[in-house]
Amino acid sequence: MWKEFFKFDLGYQLKQPLLWIFAVILALMAFGASSSDSIQIGGAIGNINRNAPTVVAQLLTMFSLLSMLLITIFIAGAVLRDSEVGMADMLFATPMRKWDYLFGRFAAGFVACLVIFAAIALALMLGPLMPWVDPQRVGAFSLHAYAWSFGVMVIPNLLFIGALLMLLAATTRSMLLVYVGVLGFFVLWGMAGAFTRDINNEWIAVLLDPFGMRAFGRMTRYFTSAEANAGLPPFSGFLLANRLLWLAITVVLFAATVILFKPQRTGTGKRLFGKHKAAATAPAVATPLHLPRSVPVFTGATAWRQWWQILRFDAVGVFKSVPFLVMLLFAVINLVAGASIGKNMYGTAVYPMTHLMLQNINNSFSFMLIIIVTFYAGELIFKERQVRIADVSDAMPVPSWVPLLAKCTALVGVIAGYLLVGVIAAIGFQLYKGGAPVELGLYLKGTLLGALFFVLMALCALTLQVLSNNKFIGYLLVILLMVAQMVLGMLHFEHNLYAFGGTPAIKYSDMNGYGHFLAGWSWFALYWTLFTVALVMLAQAFWVRGLSADWRARVRLARQRLSGKAGAALAVVLLCWAGTGGWIFYNTNVLNRYETANVSMDKQARYEKLYKQYKDLPQLKITDIQADVDIYPEQRKVLIKGHYVLQNKTQQPLDTLRIQLNPDLDTHWLNLPEHKVTLNDEELGFSILKLARPVAPGATLPLDFTVAVTHEGFTNSGAPDQVNLNGSFFNNQAYFPHFGYTKEMELTDRNERRKRGLGEPQRMAKLEDTSAYGNTVFGGEADWIHFDTTVSTSDEQIALAPGYLQKSWEKDGRRYYRYKMDQPMMPFFAYLSARWEVKKDAWRGVPIEVYFDKKHGYNTQRMITSVQKSLDYYTTEFTPYQHKQVRILEFPGYQSFAQSFANTIPYSEGIGFIADLRDKDDIDYVFYVTAHEMAHQWWGHQVIGANVQGATMLMESLAQYSALMVMEKEYGRDKMRRFLRYELDRYLSGRGGEAIEELPLARVEGQQYIHYNKGSLVFYRLRDEIGEEALNRALKRYLQDKGYQQAPFTTSSELLAYIRAEAPQDKQALITDLFEKIVFYDNRVTQAKAVQRKDGQWDVTMQLHLAKLESDGKGKESARAYDEPVEIAIFARPPGGKEKDEKVLFTDKRVLSGSDPVVTITVKDKPFEVGVDPYNKMIDRVPRDNRKEVSIN
Repeated sequence: MWKEFFKFDLGYQLKQPLLWIFAVILALMAFGASSSDSIQIGGAIGNINRNAPTVVAQLLTMFSLLSMLLITIFIAGAVLRDSEVGMADMLFATPMRKWDYLFGRFAAGFVACLVIFAAIALALMLGPLMPWVDPQRVGAFSLHAYAWSFGVMVIPNLLFIGALLMLLAATTRSMLLVYVGVLGFFVLWGMAGAFTRDINNEWIAVLLDPFGMRAFGRMTRYFTSAEANAGLPPFSGFLLANRLLWLAITVVLFAATVILFKPQRTGTGKRLFGKHKAAATAPAVATPLHLPRSVPVFTGATAWRQWWQILRFDAVGVFKSVPFLVMLLFAVINLVAGASIGKNMYGTAVYPMTHLMLQNINNSFSFMLIIIVTFYAGELIFKERQVRIADVSDAMPVPSWVPLLAKCTALVGVIAGYLLVGVIAAIGFQLYKGGAPVELGLYLKGTLLGALFFVLMALCALTLQVLSNNKFIGYLLVILLMVAQMVLGMLHFEHNLYAFGGTPAIKYSDMNGYGHFLAGWSWFALYWTLFTVALVMLAQAFWVRGLSADWRARVRLARQRLSGKAGAALAVVLLCWAGTGGWIFYNTNVLNRYETANVSMDKQARYEKLYKQYKDLPQLKITDIQADVDIYPEQRKVLIKGHYVLQNKTQQPLDTLRIQLNPDLDTHWLNLPEHKVTLNDEELGFSILKLARPVAPGATLPLDFTVAVTHEGFTNSGAPDQVNLNGSFFNNQAYFPHFGYTKEMELTDRNERRKRGLGEPQRMAKLEDTSAYGNTVFGGEADWIHFDTTVSTSDEQIALAPGYLQKSWEKDGRRYYRYKMDQPMMPFFAYLSARWEVKKDAWRGVPIEVYFDKKHGYNTQRMITSVQKSLDYYTTEFTPYQHKQVRILEFPGYQSFAQSFANTIPYSEGIGFIADLRDKDDIDYVFYVTAHEMAHQWWGHQVIGANVQGATMLMESLAQYSALMVMEKEYGRDKMRRFLRYELDRYLSGRGGEAIEELPLARVEGQQYIHYNKGSLVFYRLRDEIGEEALNRALKRYLQDKGYQQAPFTTSSELLAYIRAEAPQDKQALITDLFEKIVFYDNRVTQAKAVQRKDGQWDVTMQLHLAKLESDGKGKESARAYDEPVEIAIFARPPGGKEKDEKVLFTDKRVLSGSDPVVTITVKDKPFEVGVDPYNKMIDRVPRDNRKEVSIN
């Protein structure tokens, strides 16, 4: 009989326009995702093809996630349809089996969903074939990818979702509660995904994801572009476990539906959820009642009393409704979960500062408000009509504006109540975690700022409901509005003037508060508030009372209502709105530069096409810089009066100055020699001057200049800049004039370059290009410079720059500081100004100062200790510290990094000052980051590489190694394993996003995942292989020979020569593999067992798998002979103990023969775990299988 239900329901579904509308919409989305660069989802980035098998699988899986809404209609809706159309009584009175009924309906809905997915798949196939798609981004068509994706991902997901929603429909008998279940499921799914932030929780995250997206992501996390383009992950491990688990749950859900479903007629049986309506009883004959006569009295306050009664009734109705309470509960759970595992580095949390809790409210809590305001806008407008009392209420002597205003106010009140609960939950979390102050004033301000968009959206949704006069059309219009917003952004219509509710971003900093950002935000907020008020006034004109009229009649009535004071008020509001928009346009587009992303990229392309011809031409170099820098924080203004000394370091006269200025600044030269301007591109800031008298070899040229950095008005984006009310931080790259072609202005995205007719991107000169050895990695305009500066700021702030304080004074309400460096330094310097507290200490007479915000004194002592331990290690193992002072300076957390200038280290408030280090088991990344930046005083400020491949290895990789050694001395080798696991994970995952080509470490071209993460792994292993003393001897000799070197500058090849000189002969091949090749390992323990001997000792037998692979830059791998020793180890652990409690029973490095060797070791104590390369020193593609628990026989 189920076939009859199936045939009938499938025919019904296929005839419904809604199915084909959904199919067209989702197919268009899939077509856009596979054919447009504006939609970057699915992983088609860098060298990964648009139709790569992994991209196809990810896109189809994402659409299966969206299918929850489809299945709600086509499967859950089928179960509820009979009751809605009044067929349930007749149908359930027939002798049918509920299995047939449920399975037939389920199967029909399932096939309807497959029809939609067939349209999606067809669109994904067609998208990459479009003529505008770069053919180099399209690989060979693979039908297998689609079949695999349907069989492994899509069909199991549809089955699970269908079973879940059918269960909800069958047990609740309410479509509303089904939708609430969908929302709750999305929230819980998102919470489960938060576990993926910590690589130690991968199994939890994978198994809790019913859609398999995170299992697929884990299986492909370390895929290279070649692997992503060639195939799909094996159906094993994470993926197999996830699919089996959720298929089993699907069977359970469907069985529960069959058991719990009651095919009973209306009015009989018992519902599992919700109250059942009691059967109506015959009314008793009522005796006449004589009620007192009431005479209504209308005054000026009557309408407002009516408004209050409607407001209270509507608001209470929302607050008591089950959907609202369920969504609120889910949001609170999501907020607490997000705050618990929020912003961290290396698994170490931060203190729950109030501004971070507000971020969590915005990111993990407020998102549900979009659903709430959209849903309840329709519910409130049509509330009276749904219960069929609209005719009565509309006939009441109530002005038309009263119910509309009451419903608007009620929805705003719902938003306020919802956010209040979020604030209370956030405060509770702060009090539970402790350590951070609760700032009620900041909560109030931040909540009001965050609420504006939702208020505007709520009022807009109410207006659309009134204008459409149909609840579901109103919902559709709201959805279309949100989709239109996204589409406009993709088409580079990015101005907030035409993005509804759009305002500049406002980012809070404990140092700078909301700073200057509130001014621009307020104008945009006023602009959209006025527009929304006009919408509400328009809604009042179209408000329906009584029987609904046709559209023409409504328009005539609206004209009548707007013909008097209401129309005049609307005109005034629109005039104010237009005037506000004009003022905003003047600020964002006239006083400031407004450019869409595509225009900016066009300018970059023009710059490269016109001026790259001047890139390698000889030029004068800066040798001396003297600058007077006046910072005006309250005006966000900087005035610079600078003096350069340029020298001709070539062997030929030079008669040309190629100048690069920041076109947004007002820069003037004061003493240019006689010259002729041969080119002046004011838009790009590039000019060429032909000097009347060439500068002879060795001769100098003094140049004086002024720069005015001003900030007038406000910008459209509101993006933080470098001059703030408190916490200014800028370097010479941003504001000072420069010489020569600026490579950093080139367009780097390969796909965007192809669109604009540019060649393949070239990040750096080849390692063998000796012509580039004359310039350092900082560029060709200067080598080592002499530096002298005077910087002033307001009287309540301190101003700092590299160098030593020569004197300070106050004049005209301002503070002045003169700094001078006593030896040559790199042409890279910064200025900072803020209100700081200062913590002081010393190391062997060298002052150490930490300048920090008064709220952030948590970790200043850890920073000082790290500086002291770093100086101990670096001066002992390397060369003397060249400066007489160390300063660490906090700057606002608009960016999260620390940066090392000569004797001065700016350090973001967001990455160390608020780290919560109370748990001693956490990784102390404050100590590590400080040691890393201190290491740059050697690697980058004593030795600097030539501007060729491998230069960042000399700076960043060596700084990583140095910091690891200091960290190991502080915390021990065992704790380093956790840190190196993060480094390995970031390196392997970074390879998958490589946009051009992965290179060996010695040829790195500024790729962070290589010079940071791989650099840590390589140098840590090298230390282990050749010994710390040998490696440090090589580095010390290298520093002594290359420190403060003049051109030609050193390279990574020279460093390797020093290392090879200290390494034994049997390690030379290893050095080649580590630095000059891309080599991976696949080491794992496949079996481990132990047997206790009669003498009490234990024989531990482990079966291993060993493999060595070499990869090219695209990720294509080939097998290598396993020709090196590998470490094996056996560990004991007390009952209930963790990794930190383990005891090493045995460790040794051995050369093992074969790919699957078996090793037996005898140990004295009972073993718990064995490992091959147990500390993950090798770059292993799957590091989690290097250890295995021992099976005791």
